[in-house]
Amino acid sequence: QSFYSFILGTKSVGYESLVESRKERRRKHTIPGKVVPPGSPQPHRWYSVRSNPDLKRMNLSYEDAAKFLRDVLHWPDTKDFLPSLATLDALIVSMLERIPFHNLTLLTRERRPPTMDEIKQDMMSGIGGPCSVVNSFFATLLDVLGFGPNVYLLS
Repeated sequence: QSFYSFILGTKSVGYESLVESRKERRRKHTIPGKVVPPGSPQPHRWYSVRSNPDLKRMNLSYEDAAKFLRDVLHWPDTKDFLPSLATLDALIVSMLERIPFHNLTLLTRERRPPTMDEIKQDMMSGIGGPCSVVNSFFATLLDVLGFGPNVYLLS
């Protein structure tokens, strides 16, 4: 019995079957008549944060971003903040250290995706949330702090 069949709990599914099922899913989800030549970029569904209509509704201001850095990530001074590779690295580390990943808010609220206001409120209070909440807020935060215009949230 292979590792993959053990994980999936069946004896008949092996690595080759997984590869074939993935190919079949890709065939089912391609656009009829649309052929992407080998080596060319695949069609995508991602937007720059600045052009994403959903993320614009978060209404995160520079003052909100500075407050988040100061109060939630515990950055001592945000007056002289400059976007750079070093500050990006420090932001990523701070987010991973201070913002919890969890799905508890999904269990305590009605069954629907969180609104942009809920995402902003959860992040500004340091509650955190699932990856869709943390990543949406972080992408918007990076754009507001001047890391844009080429900040993308992949979906």
